[in-house]
Amino acid sequence: MMTDPSNPHTDAGLRPTSPRPVGPRLSSLAVVAMVVACLPCPPVSLLGAVLGLMAMGRIRQADGRLRGMTLAKTSIVVGILVSVCSLFLLTSLRDYLERGQQTAISESVHVFLTESANDNASGALAHWDLVNTPLPVEDVETFGAMVNERLGPLKSLQVGKVLPSQNVSMFQPQVDAWLILKFDAGTRNATGQFVLIPVLDTMTFRTKLKSLRIEDPAGLMIIPAQPSLEPDASDEAPGDVEATAPGEPGSA
Repeated sequence: MMTDPSNPHTDAGLRPTSPRPVGPRLSSLAVVAMVVACLPCPPVSLLGAVLGLMAMGRIRQADGRLRGMTLAKTSIVVGILVSVCSLFLLTSLRDYLERGQQTAISESVHVFLTESANDNASGALAHWDLVNTPLPVEDVETFGAMVNERLGPLKSLQVGKVLPSQNVSMFQPQVDAWLILKFDAGTRNATGQFVLIPVLDTMTFRTKLKSLRIEDPAGLMIIPAQPSLEPDASDEAPGDVEATAPGEPGSA
């Protein structure tokens, strides 16, 4: 059977087709490395740099079957840069929040002590956590008069270590702060517990006092006042007398 050479479709199905050459495929590990390296978290972005190194090794061993060497190298650089920048930003944010927290604690203590010493209980209670720790006005006036009589007016204060309070709800964060208070009578150490109230527009906290304890050689000054735990002499049972051995003075 003869074929017509002028017809191009006559022997198309009889000619063998050669397979198309397949080029190197993109390394999936290099793509993953780049994605992970761009995440703004220091440990995670460093992991992206490590994955980039692993991708480079696999591409070299693939003998041209994999591509993406430039992407793998870029993920290493990006991972390191993102880690350093993220760490710097997180450290700056932490310092900013700590400074704001210390400023709020200093303001609460200063206003409370100053207003209570000036017989302005309402002004002092504006910085007290009345919702969870109710405090009578008489206790504020008594505490302010005692501090003013023993130590005089408050000149300055410094906030020392601040630590999260234990056994508190995560929905109402509280902190314990160590304070250094300077009065006319000298410097006194103090501790206080504060509830943190977030201020969303400034990303800071306001604080309100829950308790305050001032150390003084004449005796501790604590608010809210704590009941005395010392036993009363009148509580002794009438029959509680010291037993004496036979033959000792006082024995029958």
